[in-house]
Amino acid sequence: MPKFEALVGMAGTIGLLSFSTLLQRIYKTHNTESLPWAWVAMNITAQLLSLSYGIANHAYGIFIPNSLFLIGLTYILYVKLVHKPKDTETDKKNDDKGTNNKETDNKGEVEGFYL
Repeated sequence: MPKFEALVGMAGTIGLLSFSTLLQRIYKTHNTESLPWAWVAMNITAQLLSLSYGIANHAYGIFIPNSLFLIGLTYILYVKLVHKPKDTETDKKNDDKGTNNKETDNKGEVEGFYL
């Protein structure tokens, strides 16, 4: 196993680079609407299991990247819990005019149901 630990470490580093772009976007926008709660929960569970495996087997190439993934996922969870989605300027203008009613529109539709 030790000869393949460097390979796992490289994979973890590439994964972290990819994940960092998502974290950067969330940091700038505080928007996590595209990430369902199930995705967050399953990713945290998977990273905890992988972290446990890495610690049990003394595999630094596994548990160091996983620790960093968990920190990032904790931040995503924090943003998802604390920050409410922001309305865009267009939505605010439409609300002022009364044209942005999410329950009904001019044709009598109610969220996908026809009256």
